[in-house]
Amino acid sequence: MSKLMRRAGVVLVAAAVAVGVAAVPASAHVVTTPNTADTKSFHTAFRVGHGCDGSPTTAVRVRIPEGVHLVDPDPVPGWTVEVTRAHGNGHGYGQVVEVAWVGGPLPDHDVQLFGLGFRIDRKAPEVLWFPTVQECEVGENRWVEIPPSVAEWHSVPNPAPYVINAAW
Repeated sequence: MSKLMRRAGVVLVAAAVAVGVAAVPASAHVVTTPNTADTKSFHTAFRVGHGCDGSPTTAVRVRIPEGVHLVDPDPVPGWTVEVTRAHGNGHGYGQVVEVAWVGGPLPDHDVQLFGLGFRIDRKAPEVLWFPTVQECEVGENRWVEIPPSVAEWHSVPNPAPYVINAAW
C-alpha cells in the first residue's frame, strides 16, 4: 500500500473518530482541535472541559512527541507557561519535551483551550500522540493511554490526545 493511501486511510479513520468525539459530552476527554495537520507548520489546541471529579484544574502538562519541533505554546490569561527541554546546551536550547500551563484555576465544567503551534518533521509518525496530565486542586486525570490505532481511541479509558500527521 502506498504512503499516500495509508495516510488517506488514517485521515478517514480520524474523521470518523472526530465525529464520535463530537458526539461525546464536552466533559469526556482532553482532545485536540483541530486534530489533522495538513501542513508541516501546524497549530492545535488542547480542549479541557472539566476538572477532576468536581475539583478545578490547576495545570495541564503535555508531553511533546518525537517528530515535533519549534514548539510555541500560546499564553492563556491567568496561566503561566512552563517549557521543559531535553539535552540543553546551557543556553536554553534543546528539544522541547513538555509544555505545561499552570495557574487558573479552571472551574469544573468550564472549558479552556490551551493552544500549541509546532512544526512536524518529515520523519514524524502518522499519528502524533500527546500524553497529557491534567492536575487539579484535588487529584489528577492522566490522559496518557495510547491505543493501538486512532480507530480504537474510545477503547481505552484515558486516551491521549492526538494529531494526525497528513502533512507529509
